[in-house]
Amino acid sequence: MTTLLKLHGDGGWAEQIEQCRSIIARSDYYGVDRLLRLYGGMGSLNDVVLQSGGVAPPEENERFDALRTDAWEQAHALARDEAGGNGN
Repeated sequence: MTTLLKLHGDGGWAEQIEQCRSIIARSDYYGVDRLLRLYGGMGSLNDVVLQSGGVAPPEENERFDALRTDAWEQAHALARDEAGGNGN
């Protein structure tokens, strides 16, 4: 996801995601919370459309959307586990 963002000039989003990933890698739940917050509200990660020269390449946007959805699902699962909602 970060590679696609950087390729299309969205280094700011890439940096935020990389920071979340780094925090999560240290087993710090704050990274999960921070990542999930990137998905909410206007101007959020959900609103990002990759563009090159004013054109939104369909294949790259489909790939980005799949990666974005997967990241949200994984973060949401970790959030449920943290909240004790995993049934254990």
